[in-house]
Amino acid sequence: MNILIIYKSYHRMNTEKVAKAMAEVLNATLKKAEDARPEDLAGFDLIGIGSGIYGGKYHRHVFKLIEKIPRLEKDVFLFHTAGGPDEKYDRPMKELLIAKGARIVGEFRCPGQAGFLGFIATNKGHPDEQDLEQARAFARGLTGG
Repeated sequence: MNILIIYKSYHRMNTEKVAKAMAEVLNATLKKAEDARPEDLAGFDLIGIGSGIYGGKYHRHVFKLIEKIPRLEKDVFLFHTAGGPDEKYDRPMKELLIAKGARIVGEFRCPGQAGFLGFIATNKGHPDEQDLEQARAFARGLTGG
């Protein structure tokens, strides 16, 4: 199975850590959202889309990429990191993908250290090794491996 994981991560690189953990067990190609183009998704059987949560939603680079795709009739899984991971953050991306013809085959949410300018940090030290092992287990479950 040919798998692509597209993600957006900055600041603490929490989402990148999760993307890399998933990619290692899936033998997936990793691509940062800002470097991806709609045509890059051709030839892949399964696509992962991940983002940190910024202002209550996936990063705009991820949305812009998906909005440019006319149709995406593929299996897709979503993942995000957030100070308070919650399915509500996946809904807008999920709705956009379904409107494009995608089949959502899984969702993974992970705590990520969040804070404002180094103050009032939540989930300090996350994602930790246990979180990353859960990401790997989720990924293995996507392919039955």
